[in-house]
Amino acid sequence: MKKNIISFLLVFSALYSFNVTASDIDFEEEEIKSVQFIDGQAIITLDEEIQENSGLMTLKLKPATFQPETIAYGSSVNILPLLTIRKQLLAAKTKQIAAKARLNQAERNITRLRQLHQGDAISTRKLQHQQSQLQSDKAIYSEMSFQRALISNTSKLQWGATITDWLSTQDITPLNDIITGNATLIKIALPAGKYLSAINDTIYIDQVGNRNTAKPASYIAQLPQVNILTQGTEYLFLTNSPSIKTGMNVSAWLTEKGNNLSGVIIPESSLAWHLGQALVFIKLDDENFAHRTINQPIKIANGYFITEQIKADEEIVVIGTQMLLSHEFRSQIPDEDDDD
Repeated sequence: MKKNIISFLLVFSALYSFNVTASDIDFEEEEIKSVQFIDGQAIITLDEEIQENSGLMTLKLKPATFQPETIAYGSSVNILPLLTIRKQLLAAKTKQIAAKARLNQAERNITRLRQLHQGDAISTRKLQHQQSQLQSDKAIYSEMSFQRALISNTSKLQWGATITDWLSTQDITPLNDIITGNATLIKIALPAGKYLSAINDTIYIDQVGNRNTAKPASYIAQLPQVNILTQGTEYLFLTNSPSIKTGMNVSAWLTEKGNNLSGVIIPESSLAWHLGQALVFIKLDDENFAHRTINQPIKIANGYFITEQIKADEEIVVIGTQMLLSHEFRSQIPDEDDDD
């Protein structure tokens, strides 16, 4: 009796630890013809009628390719500081233009007065006064030019040349879209050692970290400074998704160029987890099945991408994985009927 209790607890504990994504299928014990162990590998035999009646389903896999993705994090940008810089830049530009106009007028005046002075039409004092005015206008223009350059360079150090050019221009569509709320500026920090030169210009972002619902965002510019936390390069992207609002943190998926992997895609329902290890069941022939351990399955939008452990044209169980796993484990528990 004591051994029976121990066996029951072992089975219950093992089954409870299964974290399986496949659909459940219940079988009577007699429906499994046998579980044999060949070179340590459990082979489960299940006749075709039982497979059909139970709803067990398999899928013959096709070859597939996959581009690895880098995941990064960032947030949508509050544009109020940008609008402040824009106001400063446009004001400085206006003042510089006005100062240039006064300087041009002063230069024309001095040219005309010099000609008049040569003909003794005006006094030397009046010419000297105009020369002083010219020097004053030159100084004002230099000061306005310096102020505008200072604001522009400060902006470039923080936001880069592209955004600064947007802020300096009176009417530009991307900036107008951001101001009117039709687009959102996203700042993304890449992991240390990653650069956009090896990554596509379009990324996918989501505010809750769900790759399946991620929205596209287009590349705008690289920021001059690295991220303090990740020590990685920061980039700006633009998204037209209405669900991304100012202040939101986002996850970003960046597809790496020139690094295609070959393998197969399996449905999420075909993969089971036991003690932290992923596995699937392969259909060996009409009635026999065996599990196969999967190292580092890559989660993708429509299942998992497997690079090495499974080959194209192999047949995989997509409904019934839990049942097969349960019976395999159960077959390893000795049948004890005595009370010793």
